[in-house]
Amino acid sequence: MKRKFQDGEERLLGAPNKESLRLAPIGSEPPGTEAVLRTFVRIMDLKGLFRQGWLKRGVSEARAESVADHSFGTALLALLLADRLGHTEEFAGLDRLRCLEMALVHELGEVYAGDITPVDGVSPEEKYRREREAFLRVVAGLPEAERLLALWEDFEEGKSPESLFVRQLDRLEMGIQAAALKAEGFSGMDEFLESVHRSVTQRDLKAILSLAEKSAWGV
Repeated sequence: MKRKFQDGEERLLGAPNKESLRLAPIGSEPPGTEAVLRTFVRIMDLKGLFRQGWLKRGVSEARAESVADHSFGTALLALLLADRLGHTEEFAGLDRLRCLEMALVHELGEVYAGDITPVDGVSPEEKYRREREAFLRVVAGLPEAERLLALWEDFEEGKSPESLFVRQLDRLEMGIQAAALKAEGFSGMDEFLESVHRSVTQRDLKAILSLAEKSAWGV
């Protein structure tokens, strides 16, 4: 698992313990201050975790996305498209805020589990187990940990309008990145684009993907 850096929490704050995660007494620092900082620093390790699929297809480390890059891109797509597509049959009644929150947390399990790809030989069940366990470790000490976990589990299940929407955005973001890399001359991107075409089924999202792909060809 290639990373630019990791373990920011220990370097900045030291290993967590019960004392460091307890609520501060009244009159001292706001309750949960250290838990919030620790969670934030843990999540920032996603800036150092490469999206492994790009590296496996020969994209240089200087150009490959981080998982944080991907999550940011997915959240931006949610911001740009949630209101526009919330009236469609597939995504009727979208809650934009929930979409944004889900997009931001959907990869948090990778802080510790890493970016497991389909060619790594890990079953979907084992991948889910590892990432859920890692997610709980990331949000340890937060009062809202259960709510964040519910968002992640909703994304994984893919049953609510928001999760159906964000799951397609997750793939669309990858497709746009593949098109951009193809336009820059990287080979092996057609495999990603074909995979994304199978996953992105909503008409408006498919139109965005097709435009990106045509642009990569210079059409």
